[in-house]
Amino acid sequence: METVAGKSKLSRFGTHRVLEPAGVLPQAAWRLDASSRAYENEMLCDVEVLNIDSASFAQIADICENDPERVALHILDNVRARG
Repeated sequence: METVAGKSKLSRFGTHRVLEPAGVLPQAAWRLDASSRAYENEMLCDVEVLNIDSASFAQIADICENDPERVALHILDNVRARG
């Protein structure tokens, strides 16, 4: 069994990728290990499009005062910060 970031085993739910906060599922995590190494229970694929749900996009657009350039930077900042 592989070890990941000091954890003794891989999780079928992907919790071995969670950097913070500990103990949450990846969807709720603030930060993930987004390294390109695929573990034995994962599949590596290229991503060309990030699909943001409408509620999240509306929130981001509101924060950025509907400025397309600020929206783009906000999304890129989130990806950089969270993995």
